[in-house]
Amino acid sequence: MQSGQFCVISLGCAKNRVDSEEIIGSLVKNGYSLTAELNEADLVIINTCAFIREARKETIAAIKRAARLKKSSSARLDKIVVVGCLAGYYRESVIKKAIPQVDHVVPIDNYSSIPVILKNAPGQGRARSGVTKLSRAGSSSSKSIDRFLTGPPHSVYIKIAEGCNNRCSYCLIPSLRGRLRSRSIDEIAAEVRAVQRLGAREIILVAQDTTAYGLDYYGRFMLPELLQRLCALNGEIAWIRLMYAHPSHVTDTLLQVMATESKICKYIDIPIQHVSDSILELMGRKTTGKDIAALYHKMRTIVEGITLRTTVMVGYPGEGEREFEELLHFLEQHPFERLGAFIFSPERGTAAFGQGKPVSAEEASRRLHLVMSRQKEISRRFNKDLLGEKVAVIIDVPARKGKAAHARMPSQAPEVDGRVILSGASGMEQGTLSMARITAAGAYDLMGEMADNEPGQ
Repeated sequence: MQSGQFCVISLGCAKNRVDSEEIIGSLVKNGYSLTAELNEADLVIINTCAFIREARKETIAAIKRAARLKKSSSARLDKIVVVGCLAGYYRESVIKKAIPQVDHVVPIDNYSSIPVILKNAPGQGRARSGVTKLSRAGSSSSKSIDRFLTGPPHSVYIKIAEGCNNRCSYCLIPSLRGRLRSRSIDEIAAEVRAVQRLGAREIILVAQDTTAYGLDYYGRFMLPELLQRLCALNGEIAWIRLMYAHPSHVTDTLLQVMATESKICKYIDIPIQHVSDSILELMGRKTTGKDIAALYHKMRTIVEGITLRTTVMVGYPGEGEREFEELLHFLEQHPFERLGAFIFSPERGTAAFGQGKPVSAEEASRRLHLVMSRQKEISRRFNKDLLGEKVAVIIDVPARKGKAAHARMPSQAPEVDGRVILSGASGMEQGTLSMARITAAGAYDLMGEMADNEPGQ
C-alpha cells in the first residue's frame, strides 16, 4: 500500500473536475492522503486543459510552477504527474523535453492505472526521468465510481460519456479525447446512488455532447431513458441538471421527459455558437439558423418555464458585419436567460486553422463586448421579472458571522450562472432545499429572503 501526501491541480471544465475526483478517489483508496497545499505534497497531479491557446498557456505555467518547486532543495515534492487534454495535445516526449521534472504523462483512458504506475515506477526521487510507457487500460464505460468530491458535496457533476463525434471545425476535443464513448445506464445510476450516499442533492450531467449519449453504446440517443432511470431512483437527489446539449440532437422525446419529470431542472445549456447559415456551415455544426429558431420556440413551448443557456462565438473566419448583425438580431429576438460568448481561437490541428482571413483582434473584441453588453440588459430584464416571486433554492454557502447565505434556483447552474444572496437563512446548512422570495434583481445576481421551510422544486 502506497502512502504520502498528494495535491491535485484541476484546470479547465467541469468534465476535468469529474476526472480529478476519480483520480483522487483511486489514490485515497490506495493509501495516499489528499492535501490542498502544494508545499505539503510529495506528489502533484496536474489535470490539464488544452482547448484553446490561452488554456494551454495557463496549463504549462502551472506545470512549470510545480517543476520549480520540485527543484527546490527545501521542497518535499517528489513527483509530478500530468494528465488531461495536454497529454493528448502534445506527445509525452514533447512535454518531458520541455519540462524534465515531469515524471509521468498519463492519457485519459489510463487514469485508473495511476496508483499502479506510481507503485511500479523505477528509480524514486527527483533525479529520475524517462517516459512512462502505458497500455490503454479500460474505457470510460468501465470506470470506477470511486469519487472524492472536491466541490460542494451537495452538488455533483456526473460525466455520462467521454469523447465526441461531432467534429466541429474549430474544436480540438475529438483529437484530444477521442470518439464518443458512453457509459452504461446501470453504471451511471450506480454512481448517482454512490454520491447520493455522500450527501448529493443535485446532480449535473456533463459530456462533450450530452444529447449524443448512448448513440455508440446502445445504437440510438438514450438521454431520455437515462433521465427517467435517474428520476426513478429513491433517495435525496432533488435536482437533475443538463449541460452541453447539441442543438441538432435535442429531440421532442427529451423535451417531453424534461417537461414531465419533476426532478429535472427546467433548464438546459445548449451552445448554438452562431445563427448565420454560412458561418454554421463553416463551423461544421450540422444545423441552420432556421433550425435553431424552431428549436428555441419548441423548447419554450414544450417545457413550460424553461430557462435557456447558450454560448456563441464571434470573430470566426468569414464572419463579416452582416453575419455578426444577424447573430445580434437573433439574440434580441430570441433572448436567452443565460449566455456566454468567446472569441474564435485558431487551433492547429482543427479544420478551421487557416480556413480563411481571420477577423482582427480589435474587431473581434468589439463584437464580444457588444454581445455581452446587450446580454447584460437581457439578463437584467429576466431577473426583474422574478421580483416578488417565490422560488425554490438550494443553499451553496451557509450564512456565517453576519454574512448572507449564497443560494441558487433551479434556473442557475453552479459556477457559470448568477446566485441568490439570501437573508434570513441563519442555521440552514449547505445543500438545504427551501423556498425564498426575490426582493431585488441585478444583471446576474438576485437578492432574496427566506419565504418558509417548504421543500424546494
